[in-house]
Amino acid sequence: MKKLVYSITILFILQLAVITAYAAKSDCGPQPNKPPKVATQVAKEDPNVNNDYDKVVKENTQAGVVYLTVVKGAQPKPNACGLNPSNAASEWTGWGGPLDADNMTIGEGAGTRNDIIIGGTLFERGIGIHAVGKLVYPLTGADFGKFEGYVGMSDEKDPAECGAGGSSEFIFTVDGKQMFKSDVLKGTDAGKNVAAVKVAFDIPAGAKQLVIDITAGGDGNGCDHSALGDAKLIIRGTTSVEPYESLGATWGSIKKTY
Repeated sequence: MKKLVYSITILFILQLAVITAYAAKSDCGPQPNKPPKVATQVAKEDPNVNNDYDKVVKENTQAGVVYLTVVKGAQPKPNACGLNPSNAASEWTGWGGPLDADNMTIGEGAGTRNDIIIGGTLFERGIGIHAVGKLVYPLTGADFGKFEGYVGMSDEKDPAECGAGGSSEFIFTVDGKQMFKSDVLKGTDAGKNVAAVKVAFDIPAGAKQLVIDITAGGDGNGCDHSALGDAKLIIRGTTSVEPYESLGATWGSIKKTY
């Protein structure tokens, strides 16, 4: 009996280890460069300072969560790092490509990528590009039931460099149907950082393709360093743990089943 209990305990521990290691940032390998604009945690972020932050959205390593990636993922079936786009790499970003980093910003091109911070919030996982860009993700590799993430402008171009920190618009479609369209989002507005905008929508059963279009915001200042924070697909039937909707609130978690 003791041997049986021991065996069951070991099996449970091994299963738990597999679950907690699923979709980990470490599965994407090391960053291609040391961020030149160091992410600095502060008590209260300053919109005039590049890459300071006072909130964090940590990665979700629960089984059933698949992060969107651009380099170390795979497609159409994702790997532990995530799901890569299926369209040509030349379409992913308007400047600073080809992209060579997951979970980093566009920076000023290769060798200058930084951690993803949007509106004073650090995102452990995400994608950074320079508008105009287009990302096409196949949905045929798993039964995906929902998309969740955040959109906004990278704090690596706060007003100290670009006046308004750049601007972009984010449009999500599934099989040609628009699921979400943001306002034109700026890095700052009236001297204050613009918080990352939460995006969440259900994916119809049998869907084939998710398209994310990132357009220039029209200000013409060339600082449109757009970012997707914590952008992930959730396999249908998964129970995920998510932070509360408001980035200004105290961080907690709620459970949702899709």
